[in-house]
Amino acid sequence: MKERQSNFELLRLVAMLMVMLCHAVGYVQEQDLVGAAGVGKLAVGQLCLVCVNVFVMISGWFGIRASLKGAAKLLFQVVFLALLCFGVFAALGLPVSFRKDLLPYLLFGYGYWFVVSYLILYALSPVLNAFVERASKKEFGGVLIAFFAAEFVFGFLLDAGHFDYGFSPLFFIGLYLLARYVRMHPGKLSSFRKGTDLAIYLGASLLSMVLFWFGYKWFGMGFHLNHYDSPLTVVAALYLLLFFSKLSFRSKTVNWLAVSAFAIYLLHENSLVAPFYHHLFEHLHDSVCPTALYPAMLGIVIALALAFILIDKLRLLAWDALKGRFFPDRI
Repeated sequence: MKERQSNFELLRLVAMLMVMLCHAVGYVQEQDLVGAAGVGKLAVGQLCLVCVNVFVMISGWFGIRASLKGAAKLLFQVVFLALLCFGVFAALGLPVSFRKDLLPYLLFGYGYWFVVSYLILYALSPVLNAFVERASKKEFGGVLIAFFAAEFVFGFLLDAGHFDYGFSPLFFIGLYLLARYVRMHPGKLSSFRKGTDLAIYLGASLLSMVLFWFGYKWFGMGFHLNHYDSPLTVVAALYLLLFFSKLSFRSKTVNWLAVSAFAIYLLHENSLVAPFYHHLFEHLHDSVCPTALYPAMLGIVIALALAFILIDKLRLLAWDALKGRFFPDRI
């Protein structure tokens, strides 16, 4: 098996920490978004908003090699962790509901929206890859321009529903193709030094925050700048990806942790775990001073992420025991 690139594995971990921070920031009850405390909440939220886009773009950068074994591994992780959470809570005598707390996750309904959208992208990836391999640079670029022009009008500006604020498989397809294009056809916009890439990510994120702040202050709304399909969020995600692509290092520890990166999302968004996560951060700002709020939040998020990663190692042990029986190496 080819060794994973530690720079991208670190990016997977960073993206999952950003997911946790996005949710944690959303639970902080700060009513005055135009005040000093509100600016802090907006800044952290916008800096972390690239999380989902980055995770999808990593798949686009390398290209998905769809297989029955790959899909089964993903589905096994979802089911195993959902069953584990349900079993632990039931064993502790805490209230659980099969219909509410387990069935939606086993059927991949509203429980895990990302899983459904990503599985659709996964299923369509052979078709997307065939287009990528056969299209000229001009044809590929033309498709991307048309796609993001339509997304800008019907998704970002009009909220027509087809792009669903960036939650839809349709939007994932655009992110996947954008990352493939940048990897296959590098040009001037992707040839900056990594420091410039990082500056563009920070600049686009903070510009989004400033525009959101002005929109909220003067019009009472953020003009969808806090959505995944915002053009500034897409730009920020792309340049964060490019920044990490230009790092070069090897770390067995990072690779070991990143194998379980997706479990961070699956566990903290589980319907049984999520209320505790929500309660923790909803009341955190009452327990610490404002200047310590976000450092404390980051520390808690990192500690929880490490715990979730360790829990997922049980899933890996179970998968290793099963995959040889159902998916021999020749498949």
